[in-house]
Amino acid sequence: MSKKIIGIDIGGTTFSSSLFDEDLNIIKTSQKEFISNISSTNKLLDSLVGQVNNFDCDELIGIGVACPGPLDSKSGMILDTPNLLLLQNVNLKSELESRTSLPVYIENDANLFALGEWKKQESNPSVFGALTLGTGLGFGIIINEKIFSGGHGMAAEYAISPLEHGNWETHISISGIEKMTLKNIKKKLTPKEVHDLACLGNKDAQNVWDEFGVHLGLAMSHFINMIDPQMISIGGGVSKAFKYFSNSMKSTIKDNCPSYAKNQIDIFESKHKELSAQIGAALLLQTKAKS
Repeated sequence: MSKKIIGIDIGGTTFSSSLFDEDLNIIKTSQKEFISNISSTNKLLDSLVGQVNNFDCDELIGIGVACPGPLDSKSGMILDTPNLLLLQNVNLKSELESRTSLPVYIENDANLFALGEWKKQESNPSVFGALTLGTGLGFGIIINEKIFSGGHGMAAEYAISPLEHGNWETHISISGIEKMTLKNIKKKLTPKEVHDLACLGNKDAQNVWDEFGVHLGLAMSHFINMIDPQMISIGGGVSKAFKYFSNSMKSTIKDNCPSYAKNQIDIFESKHKELSAQIGAALLLQTKAKS
């Protein structure tokens, strides 16, 4: 009987899981659960295990988990991640292994999103980048079919790099967008609310997305100038507003990136969102199980 794999995607706002066969075809997907409804670390761990148990599958190889960083993927320890306080300094690998009696492998969610998105590309790019836009900002890099994680497993943690006022997540995050709405619309709105207003043609909402796109374009300019990717996929909940911030983002990138201006670097909205992180998590487990 074919073995099965579970891929879990934990974000700063929600988490969900999928059951895959050995060819990474989806068999079943859980519902999203909201972290804001969970009051403690133990309850979050129990909810993650609950999703695993609900698949009711006896042929499991193990579990791959995408989780916000920074984290130590070798030990499975989540470090001082700013976007998921309930898992700060928790060894997620050992906690889940003890609760499920299955092997568990952990990796940065942006890295696994990048891996899952790369897997979906027919062109098989040798240098592939990805971003996740949500509670925070995540970067992932795939080089020659593998996650580039650096010398210590913590590469691409660029979002926490300091700026004159805060860091990139000060502007490129849900909270950053909410601050922009206070300035442009004179009240605090969620990204979804700003998206819905933009859909109605509201100019103030479009101004928010234009400002967001400029900040995002500056961060991506640094990223592109460092790795010169052939493609970049953008995912996360905020990416649903891609068509409203893409023009200012791409214009800013063009002004600051010689490679983008000269070459056809494809920057696009992910069609798969959190599913790509789950696929990346399953692929991570599959790779580890074979090694």
